[in-house]
Amino acid sequence: MDAKLIDGIGHRYYKLSLWVIVGLSLLALLLIGCSPYWGSDVLNAILISAAFSFLTSIAYEAAWKGIAKNSPSTLTKFYLAAPALRMMAAVLVILVYYVLNRHAVQGDGTSAIRRMMLVFTSIFLTYYISMLVLDCVYFAQVEKRNKLH
Repeated sequence: MDAKLIDGIGHRYYKLSLWVIVGLSLLALLLIGCSPYWGSDVLNAILISAAFSFLTSIAYEAAWKGIAKNSPSTLTKFYLAAPALRMMAAVLVILVYYVLNRHAVQGDGTSAIRRMMLVFTSIFLTYYISMLVLDCVYFAQVEKRNKLH
């Protein structure tokens, strides 16, 4: 497979992942905007989730292009390892968010961490699962169509 085709596949993935992230962000802002739970923690969850999804999709695209150009026979290992690395990074982001906000309190002095973690985790997992589905479907179609290895 030539480098021009690989670059085109990577660029299409980049555009699709960007559209998914922007679409999820707008949908989340529209749905949660009218909710009584709207607050800075919800906005932070959307921003962190979108940033994580964007950065991991850039890394996934760059790694895929490098492997597809240099050693396409190892792409099957990449398809196994990349989601595992993304999952470890996602768990790390959730843990860091918890550690940074573990002493958060509500206006009445009670702990707010349970609600904050529920909101953050549900929004974050929505982004995570959406990007995982995009990766699986898109690259399964690429493999089926182009027979890279």
